[in-house]
Amino acid sequence: MKLKLSIPVLLAGILLSLFFIGCGTVINKFMPESEYEAPALPKSELATIQVDTERGWLQRYNLIVFRIDGKLALRKNIEAYEEIAIDEILVTPGKHDMSVMTIHGSFFDEGTRGSVQTTTRFSADVKAGSTYLLRDTSELVDADTDKVVSKSKLF
Repeated sequence: MKLKLSIPVLLAGILLSLFFIGCGTVINKFMPESEYEAPALPKSELATIQVDTERGWLQRYNLIVFRIDGKLALRKNIEAYEEIAIDEILVTPGKHDMSVMTIHGSFFDEGTRGSVQTTTRFSADVKAGSTYLLRDTSELVDADTDKVVSKSKLF
């Protein structure tokens, strides 16, 4: 008798847990993403990262997302043929893990159109008072010396 009662209870528990697991993915889409915030220090005590908007490489993307230590530092939708302006990003000195995610449209076999997402990751040790330039999604360059500080790895 106890066995007959426990099977429906067990099935109900499994179904209920599956419901909550499924809802968790939906809930996560509505949870705000943690944003990178530079500390309240004078600019001379921070490093500056700028995104190179002069060479036209951003025009091939629909979206660029830049993260510092896993936190959202930049999210920019890009419209075709618009002039792109991106604020500089102030960063605490030291080593940081960074990533750049881009999305662009592409044509596949038989003329179908889809989106392609690319993510690159890199680490850089940035210094206070220095300015760094993100060129394409592949490298971070010291703006004063034009020396490559870090090259990204494609994931």
